[in-house]
Amino acid sequence: MAEPLFSIVLPTYNRAHMLPGALDTVARQTCGDYEVLIVDDGSVDETPEMIKQWTKDPRFKYTRVPKNIGNMACRNMALEMATGTWITNIDSDDFWTLDRLEKFAAFFKKRPEAGFVFSDGWLHRFGRLIGTAFPPGMKVPEGKVPGHYAVGEEFLPYLTTNLAIPRALYKKYGHYRADMIILDNELYARMLADGVEVGVIYERLAVRRIHEGQVTHKWLEEYPEGIAALVAGGTPPDVLAAEKKKIVAEIASYLVKNLQPEKAREFMLKELGDEAKSMRVYKATMVPAPVLAAAKKAREWWLIARNQPALATAEAKAVYALIDPLIKAEDARVRAKKSAAKAA
Repeated sequence: MAEPLFSIVLPTYNRAHMLPGALDTVARQTCGDYEVLIVDDGSVDETPEMIKQWTKDPRFKYTRVPKNIGNMACRNMALEMATGTWITNIDSDDFWTLDRLEKFAAFFKKRPEAGFVFSDGWLHRFGRLIGTAFPPGMKVPEGKVPGHYAVGEEFLPYLTTNLAIPRALYKKYGHYRADMIILDNELYARMLADGVEVGVIYERLAVRRIHEGQVTHKWLEEYPEGIAALVAGGTPPDVLAAEKKKIVAEIASYLVKNLQPEKAREFMLKELGDEAKSMRVYKATMVPAPVLAAAKKAREWWLIARNQPALATAEAKAVYALIDPLIKAEDARVRAKKSAAKAA
């Protein structure tokens, strides 16, 4: 059997209600030259039973580990099983546009020297498309870039679900660090530092959902992993110090927005000392929690009002037409499970 063009890596854990939506957008791709490597990280929900309908297609391959081993370890298992020329990813709570693989395949032919390829994508929250991965008008660096560009979103605003890398590069640089629970960019920083070239697709080819319960909400755990990635990327000391400050500010900002100002202040002082006190986000940690809560709610209402589907662009409306039925089916599965639990 010929090797596929794409190996799609999909780790999952207790997302039987969300996973069918992600798989649906893979199954309906206009390019069918792929295999899907689903690694179930010891789910205790309905995932093993639900997945049976998908594995009727031999391209969909399911592996379940008996107990939770972590996201990166699951990705490494998938990499060991992969046979495709390119490794790409979709998270179990995200979606792809149906031409995603076709557009990537066309880019590979146009830019064969690129080894770290990613596209723009939509951000979805509160039932709305609230923005894009690439800031409007941003010119993303391409070609050879410093290793620290892989850390954070300032230089390369890639998302895991938007990224593709040749399998040969994983063989050369190794796999993800299994001791990291959140970030995958330590490996990418090493690749970029060694000269792997960046390729950018400006089309929005995926939808990243932002919701409660994501592992990426473990901001404080993310910090040492981000620093490790900077070091792995060969970041010079002066740049490392500046990037560390940016990461601290970013994490503190997340904590403030999620009504944890005291924790944000404590974190900043621990990592930056008195230098933190001059930063804008530090001053925000002094705002009373009720005021922050009101501001957070006001921002949610503003995003919902500002991003009405009826007023969306034609491109965004096409994405809504794709994902809304999948989300409604997901909600129906959740309601059915709750009803069954009450009946029991």
